Amino acid sequence: STDYKKIATAIGKMMQEGIQIMPPNINNSSYTFTPDVENNQIIFGLSGILNVGEDVIKDTIAGRPYISPRDYLNRAKPKRQAMVSLIKGGAFDEMMDRRLCMAWYIWETCDKKKRLTLQNMGGLLKYNIIPDENEDIVMGKRIYEFTRYLKSVCKNDKITYRLDERAINFLSEINCDDLIFQKNEEFHIKCKEWDNVYQKWMNIFRNWIAAHKDEALENLNNAIFMEDWNKYATGTISAWEMESLCFYYHEHELEDANYGKYGIADFFSLPEEPVVDRSFVKGGKTINLFKLTKICGTCIAKDKNKSTVTLLTPEGVVTVKFRKGHFALFDKQISSKNSEGVKKILEKSWFNRGCMIMVQGFRSGDQFIAKSYANSIGHTLYKIISIDSQGDLTLTSERIQGDETNGTN
Repeated sequence: STDYKKIATAIGKMMQEGIQIMPPNINNSSYTFTPDVENNQIIFGLSGILNVGEDVIKDTIAGRPYISPRDYLNRAKPKRQAMVSLIKGGAFDEMMDRRLCMAWYIWETCDKKKRLTLQNMGGLLKYNIIPDENEDIVMGKRIYEFTRYLKSVCKNDKITYRLDERAINFLSEINCDDLIFQKNEEFHIKCKEWDNVYQKWMNIFRNWIAAHKDEALENLNNAIFMEDWNKYATGTISAWEMESLCFYYHEHELEDANYGKYGIADFFSLPEEPVVDRSFVKGGKTINLFKLTKICGTCIAKDKNKSTVTLLTPEGVVTVKFRKGHFALFDKQISSKNSEGVKKILEKSWFNRGCMIMVQGFRSGDQFIAKSYANSIGHTLYKIISIDSQGDLTLTSERIQGDETNGTN
């Protein structure tokens, strides 16, 4: 697996020496990082990109050169996760603007519809394409959903639906009691008889689709595109780079954070030995309390055994040391189970790659020691949810309530 801590540390050292690290390039990048001596730069290697495996790399190199993202897609045929990571990492920047390239790719590959029929009712309802113009449409939508319920929950055989209490109540509500019959102490309805009712109601939507087909098709395809965009392409270009490369070619996401407002410092400007703020004697032993400050950055790796997090700050890579119990508390994954026992993840570890945090503590040598005292203002650790254009941070110090499980990468 890729050692992102080593990569980020090495990149930081090279950049401090004035060597430019360039994003991956679909026509020039090799398997590993490649020096470009003539231009005093290093080209990011394909193997360091998230979701880009050896098969993709071999096919990519074998098919060079490519003249466009479409040419690459048609000939190399990467899977979606690989193509998304290549775009996010900047592999096609010389061919097309990055966001435009992502929009083109998602539009090209999302599940667009060429024409509308009643088979598209699920999508039309999901994206609220059909407005509730009258009572017939509202009831027609209920009939459609009820039929889905019959087929998925009440299906008995090819002849009848075996009805539960919910189904019986709905049929009574729409005055279809006469279609219900009893068999072996259970209530049923014949599939064909219900289908006759269903088809009459669906004529409402057949007529609506016929009258609005062009507008509805456009709205449906736009909604399908936006669902994929929100799934794969939200966030800034810098966030894309962190996700796909664990490296910022553009500015760090926290570059413009208001350091003064939050008491954040540049780790590398701090004294290597902690500064004593005050001392007291307890049991004949002098106890030093150190001056505390804060640093912020993006998590790129963690070490459960050492309770450390490798943090990429706007100034460079820093190792943050936590108390074992404190590390475990915020490394846990929070989940909950619904009434059927199905587990849903509510919040992942705060130390997963790409998470942004602010930590209070002090520098000790090459490490930052997370620390707070009884009279310290604020908390030791904050998760940074977002940063606005003014450098103000949206922070939280509390974990979501739920069932704790082991932390995951």
